[in-house]
Amino acid sequence: MALTLEQLKERQTGFGGSDAASVLGVNPFMTPTQLYESKIYEIAEVGKPTPQQERGNVLEPIAADRYVLKTGRTIVERKQKRHPDLDFMIGNVDREIIDGEGVDSPGILEIKCPGFQIMAKVKAHGLEDYMMVQLQHYLAVYGYSWGAFAVFHSEHMELIDFDLEADPGFIATLMEKEDEFWNKYVVPRIPPPVDPDAKAIEIPQVEGDVITVDDWYWREAARDLQEAVELKKAAMELEKFYKGQLQGFMDDLGADAVDIPDQARLYYRTHDGRTSWKKTAEKLAQEAGLPISEFLEVGNPYRSFRSYFMGRGEE
Repeated sequence: MALTLEQLKERQTGFGGSDAASVLGVNPFMTPTQLYESKIYEIAEVGKPTPQQERGNVLEPIAADRYVLKTGRTIVERKQKRHPDLDFMIGNVDREIIDGEGVDSPGILEIKCPGFQIMAKVKAHGLEDYMMVQLQHYLAVYGYSWGAFAVFHSEHMELIDFDLEADPGFIATLMEKEDEFWNKYVVPRIPPPVDPDAKAIEIPQVEGDVITVDDWYWREAARDLQEAVELKKAAMELEKFYKGQLQGFMDDLGADAVDIPDQARLYYRTHDGRTSWKKTAEKLAQEAGLPISEFLEVGNPYRSFRSYFMGRGEE
């Protein structure tokens, strides 16, 4: 959906999901400096959408329908939402997942309609870093424990989907980085430092004509790749199942660290919630000469699971 001038100005008042990736320097389409400039310069008119934006606007509802058909889940549209404490963190999500197979609680659905090369990268290597950051940002804003991606390529009417759990440790770091960028650079109008090694990455273009091939070795290689992708998805589901089984064992044992001699070491630890305070409370406390510690807010504790296998590193 194309944005109006009012919507564009509203988005200048905070960070959305793609902005979060720029804050961390992993957005291939916008550098931290470009992000800063997009927040401080006045918008006089709505610019012409790029071909990539137009493709997304046209294909998003189709991709949403395909996701419903494939998964059987129920999805709905949601209005813009802000984080309850850090109101510059904005969530403009594509859809919310509210019911269906494997849905025990609401989740966020992020829809991507990339070109051929980005789609190929996702199929071969999984989600791009900036995609993962975007969804974790939305999970932070909504306070949800999981979300999903629907990645749709219209040329072959192909849709692949990933479920992704919220990572509390990563989200805490992301919130700190967004808080720092917003209050250290955007609010006081101070440009962020420029990393000479960091630069925006242009979207690669597909060049040349499409060639139709029907030889046996092409079909065999394509079938092998298809099986590998399916095996990868099955492996992810198995990993989730066995991780949950081990977490249950550790809960029953009352242990947050377990050593399995010559095989593995497991950690399932509880971490304290993030300590913060509302900016208005901080300002009032300073003006009244009161200690800021009296206005601190502590978030909910969270647990993280880590597994290390002997001779194989962290999983």
